[in-house]
Amino acid sequence: MATAITTEQKAQFFRDGFIVLRDVVPRELTSRARREIHMHTVLTGMTRPYHALVRDALPNLMNKSPLASIMCEMIGPYDTPTRAFAATLNPQPAPKREVPNFGWQPHVAGWWYGQVPETSEEVDSFQIPCTWHFGTADATEIGANHTPFFQDPACTLSTGSFTAFVGVALNDQSEHGRGNLCFLKGAQEVVESFYQMQRDAGGVIGPEGEGWPRLSPTPDGNGVTLTNLPTYIREHFLDTAKITPDGTFWLEPTPVLLEEGDTVIAMYACPRNGSMNLGPDPRKNVYFRLCHKRPEAGQVYSDSDHPDRGWEGEFLNYSYDLNPWSTSIDYLCDHWRDWDGPKDQVAAMRGSS
Repeated sequence: MATAITTEQKAQFFRDGFIVLRDVVPRELTSRARREIHMHTVLTGMTRPYHALVRDALPNLMNKSPLASIMCEMIGPYDTPTRAFAATLNPQPAPKREVPNFGWQPHVAGWWYGQVPETSEEVDSFQIPCTWHFGTADATEIGANHTPFFQDPACTLSTGSFTAFVGVALNDQSEHGRGNLCFLKGAQEVVESFYQMQRDAGGVIGPEGEGWPRLSPTPDGNGVTLTNLPTYIREHFLDTAKITPDGTFWLEPTPVLLEEGDTVIAMYACPRNGSMNLGPDPRKNVYFRLCHKRPEAGQVYSDSDHPDRGWEGEFLNYSYDLNPWSTSIDYLCDHWRDWDGPKDQVAAMRGSS
């Protein structure tokens, strides 16, 4: 059972943006968590739990396992999780057309998603859309993922930031095609550079900022989609991408192959997403979003990608002289400052690049 991270693993973490630790969480804890998710499904009828579950069995995957001390070593002090995000991905029908990489398309964490226009004729502006789909299109508008359209009332920040994304596997995902979480390996450094470029441009940080239109036309020009990954980031990984006849680019994923009790630790800025589940069983993971304890921050429950706001997007009570949005932008543009564990590896490897 893994109880600590080695120097070599910290270096790998810096290079790749994520790392897999084997057999971290005892089976007693994973079985209890699995039961809680099954019971939640039976009682609510939700086959894919979408929100954070307030059940001891889920936070205990971290709080009662070696994962707690591992994360303390990696990111320093953080609030003890009281919630967790249950992510169940049910089996899906095999696609009828060519879909490379089990349909994987990466996104950068922390921003709004919800209903978008169906056709390009409905879009008044791809950069700063103001169609009815986005309601008020300001900080009071909350997405289907509970994330605000803008984080701050002044609408200068359209993405949240946290420190670590941690996943615990509750069942076998040791083959690609089982709904695996996948990463765009090593892209976190490009993401940081992108946010620095947006900051230096003096506009919005996140979607609707420099180089990141909130909407994009589909390759055929008829449909509309959210811009999951800005061109600035995507263009660094086109050499290994696949292109289907419809003109869609499919970047190459690195699938996370896990068995029950294994854990993946990722830094929030490494683009990721789930892939198609063509296996026989639902994929069951529990995710934590941890934030290095900041003196100016309130309680972080570990369920949210927008810790400067409440889970439902509500505004938190900050001191009148505190600007948490400015602090978040600083962390977006210097994303290793929260990581106490790999500081030596980060300094050494950035110094040698």
